[in-house]
Amino acid sequence: MKLNIAYVAALIVTITIPSAFADSISTEIDGISYDIDYTGNNIILKTATADLDFISLIFETEVSGSNGDVSITFERDFFDAKIGYSDDDFFILSDGDEIEFEEIKTDGSRTLSFSLSAGTEEIEIIGTILANNSFLIEQEQKQVDADAKAQADADAKAQADADAKAQADADAKAQADADAKLDEEEKLEKLMNACGDGTIYENGECVLSPMEKNAANFRTGPLIYSIVIAMSLGIIITMILWGIGKRSHKVLSEDDS
Repeated sequence: MKLNIAYVAALIVTITIPSAFADSISTEIDGISYDIDYTGNNIILKTATADLDFISLIFETEVSGSNGDVSITFERDFFDAKIGYSDDDFFILSDGDEIEFEEIKTDGSRTLSFSLSAGTEEIEIIGTILANNSFLIEQEQKQVDADAKAQADADAKAQADADAKAQADADAKAQADADAKLDEEEKLEKLMNACGDGTIYENGECVLSPMEKNAANFRTGPLIYSIVIAMSLGIIITMILWGIGKRSHKVLSEDDS
């Protein structure tokens, strides 16, 4: 009789006290498999999936009783919540609703303990670092990349503006040189037109053109020759007349004698 009572009592205790067990579940990230240890009481973690966009782990759950308790241990070098070098809080969502939890920390791990109600199908635990992927680092890198791109765009715009200004200055100088050259040509043309026929503008003054110089030289030579010949003829004629006159005077003097 006593054995029967003890057996019944043991059976009642077994039924009324939830069963707790330790287990592990694995997930694969970037081709590497990671094991996650947990202890469940009326809870089984069926699958674990990584969401690198939100730096979270999503667990498919099965709650066998009216409610259950679970403790999940994460190695810090696998899954952690940090801002800079300081620990930050994890967020736990049960079928999309945030729930409370307790945590035990060590230098190498963080253990999260919480309860789930019957019918819970999924929990999501959100941190900041997951298998060397970090939302904050990613955001910082995006900001660095954005700043670098903005600086590169600013430098490119500044260079483009500088090139455009240099081109504009070069165009303005070329136009100014062209205008100055045109003005000089117009001035020269006016000065050349101001010189008389047979003259050209040279070294700041009007001088005879080479053709006119040659023509002048050509005309001057025969004139001189003509003058010399005329003078010679005049002298000869004068001497002849003088000789004739002298002879006539002599004849007259002899006749008078």
